[in-house]
Amino acid sequence: MASTKRIYLLTAGLLGLAALAGCKKKEASTMGADSSAVVTVAPFRVQQIDLGKAIMADKRVASSSDSFARTDTIYASVVTEGTAPSKTLVARWTFQDGQVVKEDTLTISPNGSAATEFHITKPTGWPVGKYKVEILVDGASVGTKDFEVK
Repeated sequence: MASTKRIYLLTAGLLGLAALAGCKKKEASTMGADSSAVVTVAPFRVQQIDLGKAIMADKRVASSSDSFARTDTIYASVVTEGTAPSKTLVARWTFQDGQVVKEDTLTISPNGSAATEFHITKPTGWPVGKYKVEILVDGASVGTKDFEVK
């Protein structure tokens, strides 16, 4: 009788351990499936638009400015965030009377934070006055920056 009782206790103990091990294994596999299924993709957006007289290697302006000399090259840096298969960026540069000075189009495939550079230059010198650059993404305006040539 004592031997039968021991067998029952031993069997019950082993079954308990097996059940406990099975539960832990199931928890671990469920957690693994859940954590690998969580993928967040940030939507594309323009973070900032800066103007300056020089551009760095990462396509950001070295020092922001809104006042330029007649013979300066004027840089616009468009900093974006997010992911998209393709986005079309347009920089439309206009003089104070609304005349389009230049329009550039670039297609990008963003994946995270990035900067895109546009610029205008005129070796004979820009007319003195007020200007604006407007940035469009896929045809929609996302921001403008006013500047002056003195």
